[in-house]
Amino acid sequence: MILTGFIRDTYAASRILKFSTDSSFIHIDLSLRIFNLIEDANGFIWNTMMRAYIQRNCPQKALNLYKLMVDKNADPDNYTYPLLVQACAIRVSEFEGRQIHNHILKTGFDSDVYVQNTLINMYAVCENMSDARNLFDEIPVLNPVSWNSILAGYVRAGDVEKAKLIYDRMPERNTIASNSMIVLFGRTGCVTEARRLFNELPGKDMVSWSALISCYEQNEMDEEALALFLRMVANGVMVDEVVVVTVLSACAHLSIVQTGKLIHGLVVKIGIEAYVNLQNAFIHMYSSCGEIMAAQKLFYAAYHLDQISWNSMISGYLKCGLVEKARTLFDSMPEKDIVSWSAMISGYAQHDRFSETWHCFRRCSFLESGLMRPLW
Repeated sequence: MILTGFIRDTYAASRILKFSTDSSFIHIDLSLRIFNLIEDANGFIWNTMMRAYIQRNCPQKALNLYKLMVDKNADPDNYTYPLLVQACAIRVSEFEGRQIHNHILKTGFDSDVYVQNTLINMYAVCENMSDARNLFDEIPVLNPVSWNSILAGYVRAGDVEKAKLIYDRMPERNTIASNSMIVLFGRTGCVTEARRLFNELPGKDMVSWSALISCYEQNEMDEEALALFLRMVANGVMVDEVVVVTVLSACAHLSIVQTGKLIHGLVVKIGIEAYVNLQNAFIHMYSSCGEIMAAQKLFYAAYHLDQISWNSMISGYLKCGLVEKARTLFDSMPEKDIVSWSAMISGYAQHDRFSETWHCFRRCSFLESGLMRPLW
């Protein structure tokens, strides 16, 4: 296409750029090379490249591209600004978001409901609920996204009273809004309200079930969490790694290893066992239930280990009294954090190995981790 000169055809160029950005196997740098070769790029082409950066988790590059767009006197449209506001929200940058908001006001796109909704979300993500609410109150015709955005902001802020007021005012309460309220009730200990809302919800989805299960687990109602998870599976609702991590925590608290093993079998059956957060949860569950060899087998068979994996295995060894194995693993860690050091220090102390406790504390203070200044 480039060789035959079709890159000068704006429509054809936009199609090939769209194809490249939509294809996960094509590197973003190649898409940028195509973008840079396009003569007389229109708004769709600029937006396509910005969207690609956001989808590839490069929000700052999307904002930089907008600066280039302004320098080249290209015209943004009502699709450009929601992308830019979304980029600011991802970066949790209210300063940049406010700059984009000022550009929106100058270019007259502030009355576009899609733009307004993304602004509400951006301010809410940046914990500025005052400006988010002012924007919400100024919208003449609210749509479901408007309601969900402001509600999500209050949920994120943990403001039960204002969230309930918004939820009660909603013309049509959708599943997304109800799920948000269940999450909020769970975080704030309002278990009865969360259960009532769940029971009244006609269109329960995976998030609905997961939210109430998490509510139970957060409020130390582990048996209820496990019972609801079993109902979820029995009803044929798809499960993901997030809800499984939650119920494995409940299994660990209750020391119910048989249930944990059944859940492990389910995870393997549906093919999600490779998630590192799941591997860590299984290591923690097995070691908490005294099945340290099962935890060790998982640890050494894992394709990918993170800091939590190492810390979980060390804590498991210490919990089961295998102090030397914990020490050997600790010494072989690629990188130690405050959790690693704390686990070893408390583990030594719990097993009355006070000399090693003191030695480990001194090492933590001024050697490998660099977490603290020398004590002397």
